[in-house]
Amino acid sequence: MTTTHTQEAPHQSFFGLKPLHLAGIAIILLAIVYGAFGFKDAFLSYSTSVSETRASGRNVQLAGFLGSKGEYDDEGRWTFLLEDRNGEQVKVVYHKVRPSNFDHATSIVAIGRYDPARDVFVANDLLVKCPSKYQEQL
Repeated sequence: MTTTHTQEAPHQSFFGLKPLHLAGIAIILLAIVYGAFGFKDAFLSYSTSVSETRASGRNVQLAGFLGSKGEYDDEGRWTFLLEDRNGEQVKVVYHKVRPSNFDHATSIVAIGRYDPARDVFVANDLLVKCPSKYQEQL
């Protein structure tokens, strides 16, 4: 009695890869794409011009000087005027508590996005530069 042995071909699909390998490759590709978008958002452009910031339409770091002492608005947001090196000003709206060293600031970097509908710069974070205690007092 002769028995024939038939061998079943292993499950193979696209380019001869097993489904488990395809799933692994897909996960790796998704991680790369997700990481690329996150990496792109991590680098914010740095601007010292209010006009340039208004035209950019994206998140930026806007550096300038205090154009006003600042105050809390009716909605409890900290607002102040930021002035660039050309004397142009933009109103900055900050949803967090006013930085403790705000009154002593020599310059400020507001990180956020310009909102053209409200004509304000909405800051997610503020970096306040104060005079160094190690600098010579004039």
